[in-house]
Amino acid sequence: MAYVNHRDPPPYLPLSGTAADEYALGHAVFNTDFLAVGTSAAGRRAGLGPIFNAPSCDECHNEGAHGRGPDYEGPAPNALVVQLQVLSAGAQANAAAADPPGDPVYGRIFSPGAVVGFMPEGQVLIHYHVLQRTYPDGTLWTLRQPTYELTQLNYGPLARNILIKPRLAPALFGVGLLEAVPAKAAGPGAGRFGWQAAALNIRDQTTRALAREMGITSADRPIDDCTDAQTECLTQRHPETPEMSDELLSALLTFEKWLAVPANPMPATPAQQAAGLQLFTATGCSICHQPEQPVALLTPDGKPLPERIQPYTDLSVHDLGTGLDDHDTTGIVHATRFRTAPLWGMGYRFSRESKPTFLHDGRARSIEEAILWHDGEAAGVRERFENLPRAQREQLLRFVGAL
Repeated sequence: MAYVNHRDPPPYLPLSGTAADEYALGHAVFNTDFLAVGTSAAGRRAGLGPIFNAPSCDECHNEGAHGRGPDYEGPAPNALVVQLQVLSAGAQANAAAADPPGDPVYGRIFSPGAVVGFMPEGQVLIHYHVLQRTYPDGTLWTLRQPTYELTQLNYGPLARNILIKPRLAPALFGVGLLEAVPAKAAGPGAGRFGWQAAALNIRDQTTRALAREMGITSADRPIDDCTDAQTECLTQRHPETPEMSDELLSALLTFEKWLAVPANPMPATPAQQAAGLQLFTATGCSICHQPEQPVALLTPDGKPLPERIQPYTDLSVHDLGTGLDDHDTTGIVHATRFRTAPLWGMGYRFSRESKPTFLHDGRARSIEEAILWHDGEAAGVRERFENLPRAQREQLLRFVGAL
């Protein structure tokens, strides 16, 4: 769908009456900067923190868009959230549908922000090592391999068995459509959202983020990410009184559910699209980035509306090789499986962003770099891409960039 004004993202079906009002209210909630408890005249905006990653949904998902990854080394941007996970004996990072515990002191999210009077957990610094290789035809390419340093730890050291999981805020465009893909058509596993398909549905993903990344509780998740070791943080905990009302949460979920996928303002011609899709299929990209999925939709008044969508994902998780695996606090690599990222809306991204970044931690500065990071189950696809003549590589990259 065409986005006439990127600050006013439309729903994918026309809404009217109560549904339109809920969508508008949810958009306002999405853009709201929440405030600390006790802030004068905060009203229903009160509840932020006391430790947090960002004060609003929009801070990381600007108007529903993909988070902006790091341009250079240094402090991580707010849109790059660092998740923490305890690794018990023999546990792997690919337990996607589970909700494993976090660090006993720092919780499940490392929070670099705090309201006045409280200490943030610390700072995340990114360092890059440049990898340089050549295609078979001699063309040079480079990748940047990140390492993450958690510094200024205000609550003591991290546990030694903690997995550090940097995760860039994904786009929210079309999440309601993805939720409508029948279970039999999606990949195995209960989850569908998040980089590892750990969240069951939009509501699950949203309430997790509110509680853990913003410190805002709800009836679904009445406990934030403060741990028993953070005694000052616990003084703000009142699980019997959710900080986001059912009304505002319902509106926020309505906005996310109906949010449309933006069309490319400069789409490829039908001939270019067909040729690009043929190349996309021949290299094997379409095995995981499946162009189409069926959806079982309902109109706002509850009538069935069978459709097919073109998200370019199988909604399943895959092993993409050790280069993309997460590391623990001792530097040990742990196998990590990632959900196939939807590619729709890519042309809109390029029309809006001068320096888009890709993959789960924003390390890739181009679609080309993202492909070159693929290994594991996708090693054959990457090799076929590398062996394409330069003109065909560029044609394939233009096709993906115009989706």
